[in-house]
Parts: sequence; C-alpha cells; structure tokens
Amino acid sequence: MKRFVYGLVLLLVVATLALSCGRKHTPAPTRRLPRTQSPAPAAKLEPAAPVSPSQPPSKSRAEELTANARLLAGLPVEGQGPWAAIQERPSWQAHAKAMGALWKQDDAARLSKVRAFAQARLSSLNDAAPTVFYPFGGPDALYPTALFPKATTYVLVGLEPVGRPPDLASLSHSELEASLKAMQQVITPILQISFFRTDDMEQELQKKGVLPILLVFLAGTGHRIWDVEPMAVSPDGALAPSSWEEKPRAVRVDFSAGDAHERQSLLYFSQDLSDAGLKKRPGFEAYLATLGSPVTFLKAASYLMYEPWFSRIRAAILDRSSAVLEDDSGLPLKAFDPRNWTLTFFGTYTGPIHRFKNSFQPDLEKAYAGGAALPLPFGIGYQHIAGHSNLMLAIRKR
Repeated sequence: MKRFVYGLVLLLVVATLALSCGRKHTPAPTRRLPRTQSPAPAAKLEPAAPVSPSQPPSKSRAEELTANARLLAGLPVEGQGPWAAIQERPSWQAHAKAMGALWKQDDAARLSKVRAFAQARLSSLNDAAPTVFYPFGGPDALYPTALFPKATTYVLVGLEPVGRPPDLASLSHSELEASLKAMQQVITPILQISFFRTDDMEQELQKKGVLPILLVFLAGTGHRIWDVEPMAVSPDGALAPSSWEEKPRAVRVDFSAGDAHERQSLLYFSQDLSDAGLKKRPGFEAYLATLGSPVTFLKAASYLMYEPWFSRIRAAILDRSSAVLEDDSGLPLKAFDPRNWTLTFFGTYTGPIHRFKNSFQPDLEKAYAGGAALPLPFGIGYQHIAGHSNLMLAIRKR
C-alpha cells in the first residue's frame, strides 16, 4: 500500500514539472531609457505632489494651493469641505482678524503707493515684461510683484531653505494654531517696515522653509496659485524638476493675477551669494547667465556688495542687468560708470542706520544734495519711514 501511495505522489510531481516546463513564459517588454534619463520614482499620494511641466496643472490642484495660501494669509475661501471647516475654528478667525488689519495697514501706508510709483516711474520697464532678479531678497514676493507687475519671471535668492507647500487640512487643531501664529510672527515685520529681520528669518524659517511665505504674499495680493514644483540646478545652469524628498534648493511657483490667463513664474533659490558660495555651487552662477538682461531689484541687502568677497555677484549684476532699482544697501554709487548708466534718484539719502554706519557714501550724499532727486511717496528699506528712504534707478545706456 505504501509503495502505491509513494508511486502516486511521484507521478503527480513529475506531471506538474512537465506541465510547468511546457508553458511559454513571455517576459514583460522593457523600455530603453536615454542615458541622461533615470526611471521615474513611484508616485506618492501627498497634497503637494509636483506636476510634470509637460502637463498643465489641474484645476483641483490650483484650488488646493490657492486655498491653503489664502487661509494662511487670513483670507476667506469659498466652498465646502476642509476649507470651510478650518474657517469655522476660532484660531483661524482670530488669525484672519489680525492679518486683515496688517494687510489693510500695509496697503494704505505703502503698497498702494508702491503700485502708483511703478505706474508713474517704471512703466517703460514694465511694458517690456522683464525678468526680475532679486538677490538677497529671501521670500519677499511682495515688493517685486508690486513694482514690476508685468514681469514674466521673478528670480528671488536667499539663504533660507525652500520647505514644502502648506497643507492645513492635515494639521491638528494645535498644529494649525501654531502654524497661524508663526506666520503672523514672521511676516509682520515686512508688512510694517518693508523688510524681514535677519534674526527672525534664521530662527523661524530654518525648519519650515520659505515656500509658505512666498505663497501667502502672492495670495494676499490677489494672485491665484496654479502650480508649485521643486527644482534642481545642474552644474551647467539648466533647471530640471526635482522631488520634495530630495530637499530641493530651488522651487518654481506658477501664478497669475486673479484668474487671468497670463501666467507668471516665481523661482526661489536657496543660495549663498558670496564668492565662496558661488564657487561651491557653480550651477547657480551658470543659471544667471541664462536670464538674458534682467531688471535687478535690491532692497535691505545688508551692504554686502560693498565688500570684496561679494565681487562675483556684483559683477554679474553690473555686466548683465538692463536696469537696476535699489536702495543704498545694494550696490555703491561708484559701481555705476556714468558712461554706461543713466541714473535717477528718488527720495532722501539720510545715510545708513547705525548698524551699517561704516557704509556711508559721501558721493551719494552729494548727488542728493544737488536737488535733482524726485519724490518717493513711501518708506522702503532700512530707513523705512516715508521721507527718510531712497531709491535709485540705473538704466543701461544703449
């Protein structure tokens, strides 16, 4: 009996092997990738997943990005779902009240006058739809978009990390309250005195990054956010999509004025602009060469380009810019050869604040004493009180 059972089992095993060997296995087809292309990573479901530049951003994505930015800015959002629930929380309602007062105060005291100044004094530059380069600006999207509303691209540079887009619906009540308070704390200075305090930036933004602030400034000034994508800069200066997991050093934000069809882009780079920093990451310097002849904007720049160890970024601005709009903390007056630049002065030069007293410019004081300066109806930069501020517009001679 045992022999019969063993024989039967052996017969079944042999039959199974024979059947298996008789099957035809067809391997899955493989797609050969170019040498410069790597296989795409598996998709992850996350609120701020980047969209390929070859695909237009979806309406739902634009609604989500804009809703998060508006809620952080203290502005209401229409519709139901998580946005309506957030707006019902007492913490958000208190945030909206505080932010509403800040926006109203800043618009009356400064931003409305900045926009009028741009229309009156910068119309020729705006009509050319320039690229605007704003080094040392950090996440200040407020002033370049107000001064140059028709620009196609804004390139901002700061030391702070990029961070990620906000996702308020995923936060607990306590996390939401903390995020709202942190946002008020970090943007109150620029809404009140026109610039970020460096110490506040270092303490508040090293963990969360600048992206939420960039989006808040855009939403707070009536813009619609269409897409946000992390970017990487190659050694030759080319930009390519990156991923949030790689902690990108650059980000691109596509936006428009309301629901207008004309899309604009803002790129932020986390980059040290000293000579040593540019030498360490040559890709950014190569990227600057691709911008053509931008309009450069400089404000509250810590007088860094007065120093010899910022010679490379100083040379890049002077060599490539079609125009430079700056307060006295940007480039020193002596950097602009009158044979190459036409200079127009606005406001009053009262000298640097005490912290930067060694950067006083006697030649700039003399230029203002000549009486040719035009009015500047708002305060800006370190001397942020109206009547004490200055701006200089340098336009390259053709």
